[in-house]
Amino acid sequence: MFYEIRTEHAHPGRGPELARYLDEAVIPLHRERGMDVVGSFTVAGDEDAVVWIRRFADDADRERTLDAVHRDPRCAALAEIVAALTGAPASTVRLAPTAGSLLR
Repeated sequence: MFYEIRTEHAHPGRGPELARYLDEAVIPLHRERGMDVVGSFTVAGDEDAVVWIRRFADDADRERTLDAVHRDPRCAALAEIVAALTGAPASTVRLAPTAGSLLR
């Protein structure tokens, strides 16, 4: 099992709009298609950054759920709106919990 921390960077002043759109449209689609989205967050001190955390059982689970999301007919329209709101590419960090982690 692993987590991905994905950070989206909105155009200046559009962070709250991006956060709302992710919460109301993007993340629900991902969850509907089987992805475990653990949570979404704004970044203290950077109103234009939004972070969301996704959890996957393994690489096959990640590929399966991402494929399901990307094949959904709504995905292209959602991605277009996210692209209009963001000013830089998203960054993704993969984390594997340690043996003592409570997030296993």
